[in-house]
Amino acid sequence: MKNKLRRFEIIEHTADIGLKIYAKNLKGIFVNAATGLLSLVTDIRKVSAKKSIKINLKEENREELLVSWLNELIFQFSAHNFLAKQFKIKKIMDNLISADVRGEKIDLAKHKILTEIKAATYHDLEIKNIAGGLEAKVILDT
Repeated sequence: MKNKLRRFEIIEHTADIGLKIYAKNLKGIFVNAATGLLSLVTDIRKVSAKKSIKINLKEENREELLVSWLNELIFQFSAHNFLAKQFKIKKIMDNLISADVRGEKIDLAKHKILTEIKAATYHDLEIKNIAGGLEAKVILDT
């Protein structure tokens, strides 16, 4: 089934939850993965882009970088009550990312927490080339 607007889909995985992510390039994979992750946590349509944080990460390869990226967003949520909404990737290569992330502090009167995500895992992790771009798969520990 071809759908040009499809950016991610939720996949069932035993006790955890997973994401399949689609994009034309690596930048799109990271933006769509972040959007997918945060859409599991809350209704991101209700999150405002009031505050900006910078994220700079370096890893061995693009798969490890994707896990680190998602885990950094989970950390910002867990440790700093920061809900991300917009992801502006300034630089990305197979082993590094530099991004400005906009969002706001959790306001429980405004934001309902749907799912608590503990971590992005390496289980079944992949980023592969497909016709028209890339596809990634990541399992999230809930």
